[in-house]
Amino acid sequence: METPPSPSPCPGTPGLDVFKIAGRSISGFVHSFKTGDPRRVRQPFTTLLEQHLALFLEYHPHVHFYQRGDASPACAAVYNLVTDLGTPYRINYVFEGKAHEYLPDFVGTLTDGGLLIAEAGRESEKSKGKALVKAEAAHRLAQIKGGEYWIGTDVNLSERRHQNWLYLHARRQPFSTFTEIAAALLQVWPSGDFRSVNELVRCLGPHWSSAEVEAAVWKLAGDAAAEGRLLVDLTDVELSHETPLALLSAGSCPILPEALPSSLEEAGFDLVHALQADEGDLSLDPYVGLPGPTFDASQLSTTEEQARFHRNLAAVTAVLAGMSLRTVSEAHSIPRATLGRLVRRTRELGQIACVPHATYHRERKIHPDLQQLIRKLYTQPLRPTVMAVFEDVQLKNLAAELCEREGKTIPVPSYHQIRDFVKTIAEEPTVADARSGLKHPPRERMSPKSFILSIASPALICQVDEHTLDLLVTTPDGIVITQRY
Repeated sequence: METPPSPSPCPGTPGLDVFKIAGRSISGFVHSFKTGDPRRVRQPFTTLLEQHLALFLEYHPHVHFYQRGDASPACAAVYNLVTDLGTPYRINYVFEGKAHEYLPDFVGTLTDGGLLIAEAGRESEKSKGKALVKAEAAHRLAQIKGGEYWIGTDVNLSERRHQNWLYLHARRQPFSTFTEIAAALLQVWPSGDFRSVNELVRCLGPHWSSAEVEAAVWKLAGDAAAEGRLLVDLTDVELSHETPLALLSAGSCPILPEALPSSLEEAGFDLVHALQADEGDLSLDPYVGLPGPTFDASQLSTTEEQARFHRNLAAVTAVLAGMSLRTVSEAHSIPRATLGRLVRRTRELGQIACVPHATYHRERKIHPDLQQLIRKLYTQPLRPTVMAVFEDVQLKNLAAELCEREGKTIPVPSYHQIRDFVKTIAEEPTVADARSGLKHPPRERMSPKSFILSIASPALICQVDEHTLDLLVTTPDGIVITQRY
């Protein structure tokens, strides 16, 4: 009988295995400042959610160190990864009577020395039976070692915060003049004082180049964010050169990002699917009410607006009945931040707040007097461009006059504000006529019966010369009413 070939006694690793982690190809690397070795800073990831979780760990002040927990020794050696806790990091658990091993995405240590275990994945996957058993085993091990177990999903990892972290992370690299510029920045930028990047660049512009000062500001902000000292809600704003930034003093109590859960209840996941299947069967507390009168959705003009109103009202009522924002936002496909604002406005205004675009109104940031001046400048006969209006000295003079008159700062409108305002008034008849370039804009027809009677003056239509009129016009009774001209 032919015997199967025995495995080779020579050690080795299949070629493609060194390029994969837990059977999945490596998609990229996160530059980590928490490895403890400036020459070994790469943290690989295989999915975007793993990248989101890696940056969450990178910018959590309580995380001292983290590494991959599911990389093979060959992969760690090839990519020169820091694996102080060993890899792969195996966690034993039992599922359906059989022993298994669980390899978490990330393991590390907290600042107090406790063990950190972190897992990334879609909530629909992490809420199933086997995944819940894995999470329970990892949570139990973390508690035994005085640490925590975190689950990062597509629901609880903020996309806007992640993009802001990426923006800061790309600007944290050191450069030669950073120490000198940072010392000068901290003298003009005290703790708790909100300044934008453009303001700080103008302050230190004469001493260093604008690029160096800007790089130093972003690096200070990024380092402060990693330490929990950046006074900006990164889940709500989009970082730019005009975003007000403020730093807490060194040694202050850190600001922590929103905590990740340590378990996903299977019942909560089933409830989401039940709500998606039949939103009309939602059980509510009968004592929960909304202020103000009820709103009749039949008054809305389109069925789409009626459907959006009923969806918003159902979501708000569910939250007021005691359900969590996360569960309701997932069930009704409404972003959590949007749902929170909708709940607050409904508590203030009643059901009318659930009607799309019915109550929301935002006043223009441009002062009314400045709006009037912009309109006047834009409709001048020379037809100035938006840039010419922006650079007109009258705007600066009027803003200074308004500051003295009202006793508060009235900023000069920016180019983008003037451009947006001009777009809103460009279709107005008076503005369109003024911008047409015609010396005498055409008049509208004034007589419903005769075009000739609508002409304000004959010269607008034709040139009148000396002519004779040979036309005999009589009345019905024979009276001649014309004569030779």
